[in-house]
Order: sequence, then C-alpha cells, then structure tokens
Amino acid sequence: MSKSAKLPFPQLVRAFWKPYLRLLSYMRPYRKQFFMGIIFGVLAGIVSGSLTLVILKAGESIGVKLDKSALMPGSISNEGPGIEGVIWISMLIPLVMVLRGLFSYLNVYYLAWVSLRVLRDIRTQLFSHLMSQSLDFFNREKTGKLMSRVMSDTRVTQNALTSISGDIIKDPIAILTQVAVLVVIDWKFSLTTLVLFPLCIVPVVVFGRKVRSAGKAEEKEAAQMSIILQETFAGVRVIKSFARESYQTDQFAKSSDTQCRNSLRVRRSSDIVQPLIESVAAFGVVLAMIYVYYNDISFIKFAALCGGIFMLYNPVKNLSRIPMLMQKSMVSAENVFALMEMQPSISDKPTAKVLERCNGRIDLEDVSFDYGSDRAAVQNVSLHIEEGKKYALVGASGAGKSTILSLIMRFYDPQHGVVRLDGIDLRDLAQHSLREQVGMVTQETFLFHDTIFENIRYGRLDATKDEVIAAARAAFAHDFILAQPDGYETVVGDKGCMLSGGQQQRLAIARALLKNAPVLLLDEATSALDSESERMVQAALERLSEGRTVVAIAHRLSTILKSDCIVVMDHGRIVATGRHEELLAKSDLYRSLYELQFHHTEGPAPSVAV
Repeated sequence: MSKSAKLPFPQLVRAFWKPYLRLLSYMRPYRKQFFMGIIFGVLAGIVSGSLTLVILKAGESIGVKLDKSALMPGSISNEGPGIEGVIWISMLIPLVMVLRGLFSYLNVYYLAWVSLRVLRDIRTQLFSHLMSQSLDFFNREKTGKLMSRVMSDTRVTQNALTSISGDIIKDPIAILTQVAVLVVIDWKFSLTTLVLFPLCIVPVVVFGRKVRSAGKAEEKEAAQMSIILQETFAGVRVIKSFARESYQTDQFAKSSDTQCRNSLRVRRSSDIVQPLIESVAAFGVVLAMIYVYYNDISFIKFAALCGGIFMLYNPVKNLSRIPMLMQKSMVSAENVFALMEMQPSISDKPTAKVLERCNGRIDLEDVSFDYGSDRAAVQNVSLHIEEGKKYALVGASGAGKSTILSLIMRFYDPQHGVVRLDGIDLRDLAQHSLREQVGMVTQETFLFHDTIFENIRYGRLDATKDEVIAAARAAFAHDFILAQPDGYETVVGDKGCMLSGGQQQRLAIARALLKNAPVLLLDEATSALDSESERMVQAALERLSEGRTVVAIAHRLSTILKSDCIVVMDHGRIVATGRHEELLAKSDLYRSLYELQFHHTEGPAPSVAV
C-alpha cells in the first residue's frame, strides 16, 4: 500500500482540502443556488432535531388526560388541554414532518442543480484543456484512459462535491439540535446514552484507509476497461480478420473481474462501517435501559428520548460516509486536476501574431528534431519552398518526410533551427491562425460518424450548402454522393466505414477545397488506393493544388514527376533537390527508387515508401 493510502483522517482532511477548495471554485457562478441549498439543509436539520421535542409535548398533553382518566374509570379528566388543544398540539407532528420533507427536498434539489452544472463545467474545461494539448501528449496517452478521466472521474468528483457539501452542513446541525433537545429533556439520560458515541469514529478511520486504496485500484481498472473498449471498437476489422474475438473477450472479462473485485473491496470496507456504528449505538440503548430502571421516568418521556436517540441514526450514518466518500473522490479529483495541470509542450506566446492570410512561402533553416530518442528524425535540414509551387518529398520509410510536414503544421517545435512562414517564425504565430493557412490530406482519412454534408463542411464551418456542393463537385465527389441512399445527408458510419477508400479520400479533398488554405500538405494521399480510385483522387488533387504552395509525400513516383522541385531525403537529411530529369542524372538514391518502380520486369516491385 502506498504511503498516501495510509493517511489518518486529520491528515486526509488537510490533503483533501486543496482539491476540494479547487472544486468549490467551480460553484462560484452558482453560489446563490448553492447557499439556498445549504440554508434549506440547515432548516431541515433544525426541524428534524426538534421533532423529538414536539412528540414529547404532544405525548405529555395526551398523557395528562390518560393518567387522570385512569383514576376515575368512565370519566374524562378536565385537566390539561381540551380536545381542540390536543388536536392542535398533535398536528404539530405532521407539520414538522412536512416541513422536514420540504426542506430536505429543496436542499437536495438545489445541490443537485448546482452539482450537475459543476459536472458540465468541469467536463467542458477538462475537454477544452485536452484539446489544447500538443500532439506528443496524445501520442503518449491512451485514448481509453482519457475517456475515463472525462466521463467517469469527473462524475465521481461531482458526486462527492454534492454529498459532502450537503451532508457536512445539514447533518451536524441535525445532530447538534437533536442532542440539545435530548439534553433539555433529560441531560443525565443523554450523557449515559451518548457516552459511547466517540467509539463510532474508530471504524470510520480504520476502514477509510482501505476505501482509498481500493478506490484508487477501482478507478485505475475502470480506465483500463475504457482502453480495452476503445481499442476493440476502433480495431474491430483487425480483430475479426485475425479471428481474435475470443481473445478480446477474455481481456475484457479479466479487466471486468478485477474491477468487480476492487469494487467489492470498496463496498466491503465502506458498508461495514454502518453496522459497526449501529452495534455501538445498541450498547448505548442498553445503558439507557439501565438508567431508566434506576430512575423514575414516565413512559412518554422514555419513548420520546428513545425516539430522539434513534433519530440520530440517519445523520450519524450520513456523516460516517463522508470520510469514505472523501477517500474515493480524492483519487478521482487528483486524476482530473493532474490532467488540468499538464501544460502543452507547444503553446502560443503572449505576443503571438494572428496571421489573416499568407502567401505560402515556407523556409526551414538548419532544422533538427527528434522524438525523444537518440536518433534524429531530421537533422540540419534547410529547405526553401517558394509560394505557389509544388514540392515533393521522397525517400525510404523513416527518412523524415512526415516529420517535415509535422514541423510545418507546428505539431512539434524543432530542437534546433527555425521554421518560417512568409518569413515569420512559426513560434511567433498563434497556432490556430497558422493552421487556418494550411490544408492537409493524409493517407489515413478520418471522417466523423456524421452526414457527408457535415464532414465536408468541417473544412469551413460557416460554409453554405452551395459552397459545400461546389467543393464536392471540384473533388469529383458529387456524383457518388448523389448515388448514396440519402445523398448529402447520408451518414458515413464510424470513420467513414460505409464508403470506399477512394470515396473517403475525395470527401477529404472536398473538405480541404472548402477550407481554401494557401498551403497544402499531402501525406501519401493516394498510396492505399486501387488504380481507378487513384486516377479520380489524383485528378481531384491536381485541382486542389492549383494556385497553392504544395508539399507532397508520394508513395508512387509517377504522381510527383511534374513537381517544381523534388526533395530526396535519407536518414533525416536532404541529400538532393531538383526536378525529375536533374535527379535522375545526379542522385543515385533517386535513380534507384525510380528504377525500382519503373524498370523492374521480374514481377511486381516491392512496396517502397517514397
């Protein structure tokens, strides 16, 4: 067990106070409703505590009549209040019950109203913060874990906030009011009964430690289950192609079993507290019986006192749950705030410029970058890309081509050197304005589980329907879209699974056309297509490239032979640049790649990423 899992209760309160104060800050916009909930909780506690006194007074008023009547059978005593007085006094009992129920309802409603809005705000802020993270963060973190943090941990934190905020005010007041009433009725009886009350703290402290340890394991395994679910659904084609359904089911069953055992540990440690407190309270009742035996107490008074003792049960029970809730919620709160405190590795300067429109000139000056390994992805790269021209990057897999595109998009910052757009260091530009200037079409097209229309419109959210259709026509996608069951309103399925690869690519090109960015990056956009689809997509890409600065990574040399400049890369360095004819004459590497694709006659050439 970790050291933090063995915190005694006073230290736990201090450790929890910091994240709890941070949680309370989310309630500031709703402090009026929050304080209304607290006020109604206080009123509910006071009214609940006074119920014992009301019952006693009503019972005593009736008891006077009964006692006198017992002395003279067949007669009704005239002493004490009349029937109207008895009715009015007795009506106080339902009145107090109604008031207690009303105040309790308003207490729960207002706190729930606040907590649900706090949950919404925490989730929104956490999601927004995750969206601000750099690409290396998402490369490092597991998607299922992040989903668990956003959906599960925030809810646990919010539930704790509501329960603790409500119970920690309402229940102590109910207890203090009830104890005060008992003392007023008979202080000796109350002292005798409540002498064992401090013993109730023992199970709370002992089992609270176990709840935090088990709760931490429970949250960790919940994240693991989310990871398995996300990866299974995302990779269902691979799973089925390898016939690994049973394997994935076994993996999920193991995780579910571990989660079940951790949840049982939490329940076992938290649920045992209340029976132990009840057992301690039962011994208090024994002491009360002994006290009554030795002292002359009327039945009405004894019944009221016992009722008051038992009415302490619910608020004491609720308070006993707070440390358990704190232990469990502290784990979730720490997970949520740990993510919120993570700063993106790529961030805007306070003086970052907003680029309205660029010409498209790109300069890489002595750029070096690695992904945290000893081997540089690109090393001492200098490249000047003129506006309005097409540049192609070729080379073996791992030569650094995709890294160049990532640096232009500023997904990463180079460790050495500088990347400029129109002469401006990318680090001096606001990221959103930089990426508004760049369109990108990759080999792995991503389409949202939405309509074709919305997937194209994602390129420019304020585009009209006519503009979306025009972009689809320019990408040679309009005809196949109209052939779909619902035309532009056809839902494409998860990641566009209802469409062919060529159709997905043409929608991605339409999206880039709609964006109308002056710089276009193409990352092997036709490498996974058949010949017919490649022909259609290539025609769409040529139309997309018109009048733009284009940097393309091509799988097939045939697609980039007409480029204004071909850049040959090897092991992170630029080894040659020039047009196709020039490179055939002066670059052995380029010539070997060309011959491999165009002059092999002994069967199909092996696939080479160029």
